[in-house]
Amino acid sequence: MDRCPTIPQDIIDVHMHCFTGRLHADAVARDLEKLRRSGLRNIVVAGTVNTHLDAGAMLSLIGDFVENRGDPNYNEEENLLEFSRVSAPFILPFVDTRSLWGDVSTVLTGYINQGFKGIKGIYLPDEENDIGARGVPEVLGISLQQYVKREWEILSFAHAHDLPVLYHMDSRKHGNVMAAILDDFPALRINFAHLGIGRKTLAPMLDRFPNVFTDIANLLPHMKNNPASYRDFIMHYPDRVCFASDAFLYQPEKVLDYVGMVKELNLPEETQAQVFNGNPARYLGNALPG
Repeated sequence: MDRCPTIPQDIIDVHMHCFTGRLHADAVARDLEKLRRSGLRNIVVAGTVNTHLDAGAMLSLIGDFVENRGDPNYNEEENLLEFSRVSAPFILPFVDTRSLWGDVSTVLTGYINQGFKGIKGIYLPDEENDIGARGVPEVLGISLQQYVKREWEILSFAHAHDLPVLYHMDSRKHGNVMAAILDDFPALRINFAHLGIGRKTLAPMLDRFPNVFTDIANLLPHMKNNPASYRDFIMHYPDRVCFASDAFLYQPEKVLDYVGMVKELNLPEETQAQVFNGNPARYLGNALPG
């Protein structure tokens, strides 16, 4: 049975992924309609782009937990932009930059001109990370210094063009790099996903920088195990935590599981509205339609 709230919530999911293609367009359309009927207003969907790696190398940057139903080489640009066009203005497409190749400004300008609304990044300097991926320098054949310079160029582009950034970075391991990013780009609207992977190490960033947001993507099991702790964190940062699921486009039920979890936290009505809509809207800014 469909789980559809009776009252529209205007919910914005700031963190989803594509991993499907136009061969499944009918199923995607049904799933998007289900989300709309369940109170979703917009969804941010990140799409990988791949111009030179083989499928195996690309998968090593993503993680083998992904069931890919789309482009076999993980070049999702055309699929995601078509889904965005057909569903407009529901999907907000973000370009995933982990395998970005070429002059950063030129390449990103091309993607934004095609219709991407923001940038999805992940900090993978080596293979010691929480998703079991290889390091970008190793896969792309560049030095660590070149990689860090590239990430700074990506963030500088977003800062200069007022683009929201969805960024996966482990604050427990890379807190100094996170702080350096924020010192260099203090006005950048950036969402450090998954509660920065460590709430204690993310908290100082939230305290210092008003344009930093975070989300609850992929944290459902942890939230179920300790809802009071996550409720307390949200209550401490009610204007920073965004609703997110980390679901793939073919996983509408996962999105609805996260909607249910947020409601089970019994947040004050105003705080719940901030998590579902207010904070995502402030984070996304001009990327939102209208």
